[in-house]
Amino acid sequence: MSASILKWKMTVNQLRYLYEELHIVKTMADEMGPEFQQYYEDFCRRHGIDLDALNRDNAEQLHDQFSQNPGTKEEEEREFKDKDDEEMHEIFSKLFRKLAMHLHPDRVVNLDLTQDEKDDMIKAFTESKTALEERRYFILIDYAEKHNVPLPKNYSQQTRWMLKEKELVRGKLETKLASYNYMFAEAETNEAKDNLIKQFMKQIFNYEFEEES
Repeated sequence: MSASILKWKMTVNQLRYLYEELHIVKTMADEMGPEFQQYYEDFCRRHGIDLDALNRDNAEQLHDQFSQNPGTKEEEEREFKDKDDEEMHEIFSKLFRKLAMHLHPDRVVNLDLTQDEKDDMIKAFTESKTALEERRYFILIDYAEKHNVPLPKNYSQQTRWMLKEKELVRGKLETKLASYNYMFAEAETNEAKDNLIKQFMKQIFNYEFEEES
């Protein structure tokens, strides 16, 4: 196996891992949101802070802070930025069409398979379609290998594109790791949670707490 193919395989695996990690971190942050909010409100009550008044007094600052929050637009459709982007999408669109010849529900329904096998193939079709739209091409690669569909051979170009994609995903991951919801999930003690709330209030409201003696 050539060095270019080995590098391609390694990059596919790295990108797959980054996406999986981003999904886990994002899920943790989203699920922790209500708990963070509840702890924040409880913290303010314990310290005699009128949260409603604080929000009113800082309404403009709150709007500016959260309207510019990184990641709020991360689900928006991405634009093609360069020739590699356009060519990669076209190449993997062709791969998706080949996969659809095996996995499309209209074809699967007539195959001599169990219902579970048909459901798995239809699920693979749906996930492949979504993967193409979101440019998660490694999912298309996985299904193509599973169903013996020939892969595109432009390994060097794929590797170059995926290296750029890795940096984009890593940036999203770092943003999520630095979010208060995620950091709250990582806080293991009430002291750590209290310190995080203080940090949050200092950043959002410039609220200073006196040092405890």
